[in-house]
Amino acid sequence: MLDDNVVLVSEDRQPFFAKQKVVGAHQPGTGPKFTRVEMSDMKIIDDGTAAVLTCRGIYEGPNSSVSLKFMRVWLKKNNCWKIVAGSISK
Repeated sequence: MLDDNVVLVSEDRQPFFAKQKVVGAHQPGTGPKFTRVEMSDMKIIDDGTAAVLTCRGIYEGPNSSVSLKFMRVWLKKNNCWKIVAGSISK
């Protein structure tokens, strides 16, 4: 879902161009990364060729829990939706 040129802004407000880092973080490992994920407060603004999504996610693992806010910008490219920009914050 990530565009090859996706721009993401991290919690420290620094942009990074790291599709491979994000994809790698979601690959299966030797044990569960999250034991529970709950998304809420989802809002979508869609104009047909671009969309902005905001939401909150709670991620629980064996030793911790974190609540994060997300913003994602989606563009329709070649009849396929891709994330082209986004941010994450606590």
